[in-house]
Amino acid sequence: MGWKIVEIKNANRLRLFLDNLVIYKEEDKIIIPINDIDTLIIDNVQINLSIQLINKLSENNVNVIICDQKHLPSAQLLPIIGNYNALKVLNKQLEWNHQYKSNLWKKLIIQKIDNQIEVLSFFGYYNDNIKVMNDLKNEVKEYDITNREGHAAKIYWHTLFGIEFNRRDEENPINKYLNYGYAILRSYFSKSIVKKGLDPRISIFHKSFHNHFALASDLMEVFRIIVDFEVIKIVEIEKMQKPWYESKQQLIELFNRRILVDGKEQFINNAIDLFLEAIIAERELPNLVFPMYEWN
Repeated sequence: MGWKIVEIKNANRLRLFLDNLVIYKEEDKIIIPINDIDTLIIDNVQINLSIQLINKLSENNVNVIICDQKHLPSAQLLPIIGNYNALKVLNKQLEWNHQYKSNLWKKLIIQKIDNQIEVLSFFGYYNDNIKVMNDLKNEVKEYDITNREGHAAKIYWHTLFGIEFNRRDEENPINKYLNYGYAILRSYFSKSIVKKGLDPRISIFHKSFHNHFALASDLMEVFRIIVDFEVIKIVEIEKMQKPWYESKQQLIELFNRRILVDGKEQFINNAIDLFLEAIIAERELPNLVFPMYEWN
């Protein structure tokens, strides 16, 4: 599998030629082998692309993200044919009982809060808030019925961006960065979920008639800090001085990073695959380490 993340903004049309993506821009053209592409981001509503190309991208399991007029991810291309063992995996998913799901959600939330504490510590926020978050982490119950995750998240965001910060404020540019990064992360999980034969609508915790990728929303929780880390750099270190397209490029490129999975370096998409394999097999979750000191 290739590791290229290709973002296309300035082009007229996209075509297929001999298993290659051909990008046409006026009189120029760029040719990229499709089997070298992991993710294709199309960020121009005027671009025209062929059905032949769409089929070949799907056949090669390329993660295709289409952005809207606000340059935010709005759609994703996923193949109908996923894992060869899809029915067996789906049946196993349907058999997930309350106990398994509640225990899994508890583990995910504990690891998410632990990751948030690592982020705060990395950026030097050594204060009482970290102690409170540690206490909340240790108080998480099955299905997080006392919403320790919500309380920890409030402390986390207020520590990072101030007491007035609200994750639901769509006008806040910080949320624009976070939502863009999270949308790409969710697409990576959705791609892996389908590839592994799981149904993305059958969730662990998130439930919504409007969320067709509820399982991705569940499982990505542990990985959110890779986006958080980059956004903190954009906001606190770079002071949001760069143009949006440059900051957006930073958020795209972060998916080329490596993390440690049970002590071994893995690209993020590989790490997600291994994470899902453990869940499908109902094994212990792998030990994930996000080496932030290497990401500067």
